[in-house]
Amino acid sequence: MIKITALTTAVVLAATPAALADDAYTLALPIKCEPGVTCFVQNYVDHDSSEKVRDFACGRRSYNGHDGTDIRIPDLEIQKKGVEVLAAAPGRVLRVRDGIDDVSVRETGRAAVAGKECGNGAVIAHRDGWSTQYCHMAKGSLRVKAGDDVTAGQPLGLVGLSGDTEFPHIHLTVRHNGTMVDPFAADAASEACNGGHALWAPAQAAALAYRGSEILNAGFAGLPVTMELIESGAVKAPSRRQPKHWWPMCAPSACRPKTCRS
Repeated sequence: MIKITALTTAVVLAATPAALADDAYTLALPIKCEPGVTCFVQNYVDHDSSEKVRDFACGRRSYNGHDGTDIRIPDLEIQKKGVEVLAAAPGRVLRVRDGIDDVSVRETGRAAVAGKECGNGAVIAHRDGWSTQYCHMAKGSLRVKAGDDVTAGQPLGLVGLSGDTEFPHIHLTVRHNGTMVDPFAADAASEACNGGHALWAPAQAAALAYRGSEILNAGFAGLPVTMELIESGAVKAPSRRQPKHWWPMCAPSACRPKTCRS
């Protein structure tokens, strides 16, 4: 989730179809993981201008006003081991922010992160007016500073839980001349389903293919579990003498509201 001030791009201009159709601009995966195995897209860009929700495929894998792509890792235990956030394209670092604690807004409340919803993060300027923004990184993990030149795939820091978020992930916002662009559907008509074209490099396109639902984690536990316990990574396989409780962990579109949290 993201609504930021200090890290946003200041100039907002309308992007032309010709500019968005430039397939020379491609993106690498912004996180060191294997999509569908060790990381998952939890939320896509919201394409509906009303209070309803619609992702680029006309599904509901988003939430109202979401302006980026959330790529999550399964739980906090994995996050604490360190998962790298990577530059999606070569460019120059414009701004960074660090020093915000890794705490879920379920504990602090959203008022505590007002004006710094992005948490710890960075903005990178690329060629031809493109830019990428990376949010919710781990406190003290940023490895770049303003003015640094970076290459595609270069580590920027680690996935965290800073800012306005309830689960460990990287939020990526792509902009062209200051206007947000969905990396799965650049230049798509406003009401199109699966319109436009993806900005992902060919090596990433298949791995990031759209799924209407996603099972993030599942197994047996020796005790009844809560979503918080699952996301903490504390659920372990039971011994033979312990009762076993089946627990699913899935993306919002695959679960009932009380089971999943976005």
